[in-house]
Amino acid sequence: MQSIFVARQPIFDVNGRTVAFELLFRSADQDTANVSDGDAATSDLLRSAFVDIGLDKLVGDHLAFINLTRAFLAHPILDHLPADRVVLEILEDIPVDDVMLAEIRELKQRGFRIALDDYRFKAEDAPLVRLANVVKVDILEFDPAALARQVEVLGRFNVELLAEKVETEEAFIRCRELGFHYIQGYYLSRPNIVTGQRVRELRLSLIRIAAALDDPDRTVHELLDLIEVEPGLALQLLRLANSPLFRKSKTVETIREAIMMLGRTRVKDLALLIALRETAGPGPVLEQILVRARVAQLLSPFFATDDAGERFFILGLLSGLNRLLGVPIDQTVQEFHLSRVMEDALLRDQGEIAPLLRLMAMQEEPHSHVDRSCPAPPATISQAYLEAMGWAREALAELQAA
Repeated sequence: MQSIFVARQPIFDVNGRTVAFELLFRSADQDTANVSDGDAATSDLLRSAFVDIGLDKLVGDHLAFINLTRAFLAHPILDHLPADRVVLEILEDIPVDDVMLAEIRELKQRGFRIALDDYRFKAEDAPLVRLANVVKVDILEFDPAALARQVEVLGRFNVELLAEKVETEEAFIRCRELGFHYIQGYYLSRPNIVTGQRVRELRLSLIRIAAALDDPDRTVHELLDLIEVEPGLALQLLRLANSPLFRKSKTVETIREAIMMLGRTRVKDLALLIALRETAGPGPVLEQILVRARVAQLLSPFFATDDAGERFFILGLLSGLNRLLGVPIDQTVQEFHLSRVMEDALLRDQGEIAPLLRLMAMQEEPHSHVDRSCPAPPATISQAYLEAMGWAREALAELQAA
């Protein structure tokens, strides 16, 4: 796994209450950004904040201010951000033109709040300021008289003003007197570094898609969104849909068509298998995990009265993922928001379905015997393993053929 770093600097109201955090790219646990490629820094920050570490851990119930370069104003990644929790900062070096204004209007229609970063008012920028919710002013760029004029001009617009680089008590008092709504700077708080761990890209795909499998309320459209944001996974799924195993007279050209042709359950299984295979490659560990998942699914009627096959498939999968991913089991389980019963079995070897996991562990030992606490008859267990091993080999062969 790779260590990743995000800096966050609090934003306060004029009474000293924290209202938001600005999230800042860091290449290591340093106070400076060392950014040479703005687009790459933005991409890395978004992934770190929303996937690797998580917004709740970074900002809690507060808003998150995120800097955007020009390339990200219309980027599909923004479709997956929670608009009600994010303020998008438009960097000061982005030229203002009709296309840029149209993209910002679209972002506002989707519920995002817009901030102008390090802004110095120009009359020709009035259409941009009218779209903004917050204007950030670097107070070190102005002498006292010029700062007062800047506040007066911006006060004619329906925006809130945020004073940046407030580094002394005198500056704080001055900004409050001028009518700034928010304060940010070393006087109140320096940025602090939050660290996390990043697993490889397709490992994240695996976790997201497996979590979707575990949620019976997920729609086909939501599954489509999950697959389409992973280009490698989407491409392989299309190749599989057009392989001799599945291809019909018409070529499948979109993920939606693949779902319609193959069926939701088949696509979910295939997408999961592709992610697993790309994570670990072919091998005995992958086959063993697939056998576990299928056995758990086949034996689920002995442990649950409802239609729990898909949930138990995930249970079996998770029981072996720590070996496949090199991630502790408790860290992996956190991504799924499982029921208490499933967590007890996976993390504490307790509860009514723990015997199923003990059974699978014992079956993998050279001199195993049947766990007598398992309610499934020995003959049924043997049959489930034979079927699961055949299914796992067939599934891996289908991927290899595609």
